[in-house]
Amino acid sequence: MNIIYASNDAYAKFLGISMLSLFDNNREINEIVVYILDQSICSANKEHLLQIARHYDRKICFIDIHDFTQYLPFDFDTSGYNPITLSRLFLCSYLPESIDRILYLDCDIIVNGSIRELETIPFQDHLVAAVPELHMPVEKKALVGIKKHETYYNAGVLLVNLSLWRKEKIEPVFVEYYRSMGGKLLYNDQDIINHCCKDRILCLSHTYNLSTNLYYFPRYFVKKLQPAYDTASPSAYKAILKFPSIIHYMGDERPWIAGNRNKYRRQFAYYKKLSPWKEDPPVKGQRLYMLCYHILNVITLLCPWFRILFSKLIGINKYKWFSKK
Repeated sequence: MNIIYASNDAYAKFLGISMLSLFDNNREINEIVVYILDQSICSANKEHLLQIARHYDRKICFIDIHDFTQYLPFDFDTSGYNPITLSRLFLCSYLPESIDRILYLDCDIIVNGSIRELETIPFQDHLVAAVPELHMPVEKKALVGIKKHETYYNAGVLLVNLSLWRKEKIEPVFVEYYRSMGGKLLYNDQDIINHCCKDRILCLSHTYNLSTNLYYFPRYFVKKLQPAYDTASPSAYKAILKFPSIIHYMGDERPWIAGNRNKYRRQFAYYKKLSPWKEDPPVKGQRLYMLCYHILNVITLLCPWFRILFSKLIGINKYKWFSKK
């Protein structure tokens, strides 16, 4: 099974903790090869990553991407996000042609269970498989050509049909769309993938990309907000919340920040303790913000519409700020 991450040195330890969880929970997979799109990861962190791979008898391969912006010959603005996120648009350019599918994972992820099923899911004519966003405002979807009733997908976990990407020469399509938008998109490559792969994204169960905020939304509300998250029964829904295959620490309540009350913080802490970064202290100075974020989560349990309206307000203001830049 082929996996790919993208990281700079600052996120290398989170990549390592994520990779460790991947290896630990998928021992039954005969072969796992991890490719790392490497933007100046230091030699010490590279050695730590290699140490983890050796421990689990797995292989990793570093791919230098310090010059990946050569594929974007125009000015662009990633609205505060690290530009490295755009590198995953060029997987065909960086990976061997022998690889026909690959699973991309963000670094802020814990693989909490088996992902073996993703090895054999049939793509048919789909360019990529992903999990829908729980909520994306209608006006934001419209900006990238997605209608109200159509689904917008999160790009933190992507099962990529590389053979079809090559056949259809998708990379120039990505670049041309980004150019046509003036190199300015709020969610960058995620917006690009949603627009350019529209109608050809295979919907995966949210067990493969569970946002940690989902726990605070009542099931009845989730079914209205994102029908793709519906399950056959309440017990099946609870089972996914209790033991998701992939945990994605989206939002500001990161498990490595001191004072966080993230519902899934223990899973991150467990694998951190097994890692070479076990002695690294948590990020400090945000305890008050973490408390406020937790209060927002509690309010969400009681009144989920408040969370949506609050998030919409923040999102609209962010877009207004971004569009003026």
